Amino acid sequence: MKYRITEGVNLPFRVLPTIKELGRTRMEVNVKVKSVFGAKMFALGVVVKIPVPKQTAKVNFQVTSGRAKYNPSIDCLVWKIRKFPGQTEPTLSAEVELISTITEKKSWTRPPIQMEFQVPMFTASGLRVRFLKVWEKSGYNTVEWVRYITKAGSYEVRC
Repeated sequence: MKYRITEGVNLPFRVLPTIKELGRTRMEVNVKVKSVFGAKMFALGVVVKIPVPKQTAKVNFQVTSGRAKYNPSIDCLVWKIRKFPGQTEPTLSAEVELISTITEKKSWTRPPIQMEFQVPMFTASGLRVRFLKVWEKSGYNTVEWVRYITKAGSYEVRC
């Protein structure tokens, strides 16, 4: 059974970005991702993509969990966390050095931060199967179980 909902969604993550432009050639990026699901649960394959300007030359990272790298082909900082426990707040801090340009400084329109993840046994809608009965004509003994999984479709955060 698959379903989609658009209202009353209990989001599994809260993303808190802070981006400071320090002059024409530097910027500071701090992103805190808070998991709001239970402490006994965890998310798998979490990927956070933080956009940076095209003229990025060098990035220095500090992360409290997972690994981060700069991907120049998509102009993003890519932060990967394999197993993300519930009720935790890992942070990424990055100092971004930009290439100095002679042309006018145009204000950088910040694209949204994107996330990919899976959270087993979590339902964003709160819907639960409380009763399950299987009838089988031949008398075969069935195993009754329900697997809940929440996947990120298009999870974006504006900063």
